[in-house]
Amino acid sequence: MKKLLAMLMCFAVLAVGTAAALAEEDGATKLTVSGSGVVLVESDLAIVTVGVREVSDDVLKAQSAVNDKIAAVRQALLDAGVQEADISTDSINIYANYDYSDGAEILVGYTANNSLSVRTSDMENVGALIDAAFAAGANTLDNVQFTVQDSAEAQEQALTMAVEDARRKAEVLAAAAGMGVVSIDTIAETGVYTYDSMRNFAVADAAAMESGAGTLVQAALVSVDASVSMEFTLR
Repeated sequence: MKKLLAMLMCFAVLAVGTAAALAEEDGATKLTVSGSGVVLVESDLAIVTVGVREVSDDVLKAQSAVNDKIAAVRQALLDAGVQEADISTDSINIYANYDYSDGAEILVGYTANNSLSVRTSDMENVGALIDAAFAAGANTLDNVQFTVQDSAEAQEQALTMAVEDARRKAEVLAAAAGMGVVSIDTIAETGVYTYDSMRNFAVADAAAMESGAGTLVQAALVSVDASVSMEFTLR
């Protein structure tokens, strides 16, 4: 797995919104606190969704045009080095188009769509794959998603940070109340999530388009977030 780029500091802001609760139990004070941790890692996997959309007054013509072009797009991706196992159908649909301008429902044609999901770990050539798909007949770019192939290490670090965050909050709250933390009673993981730290779609600036340069895609950092809930005994 690629080297972890950064770890954001856990939040220890004791203000409205901090999840904490005090309770009395058998003469001891119980404190429940939530903690969170965030780790940023460099993405090493891109998932690109490209497709073909065609409109025709005949449903079979629309479907046939899409089928021919999506087959060409698929072959272009294979020729560009994508493995067959990394190309899959994302969605297929055909729907009727109606005109309601005169207060009546009038059928005016059909729209057919077919899109492919393409996985690649070649982060430097994501833009080139998009260009190859469009050169072969694709006319829609639905999404470019960045993720990591193995987030286990980042998840462990995020969970560690979340526990440290909860303990720090408990100690500050206890001290503010003139007490101290004497034990940890329970720890519960409340969530671990992995997602783009920012949404990156393919872009091309005006100069690049005029010069005929390829699609520009910048990979995102992936955020791995963890949260825990912990109960402490105070005295």
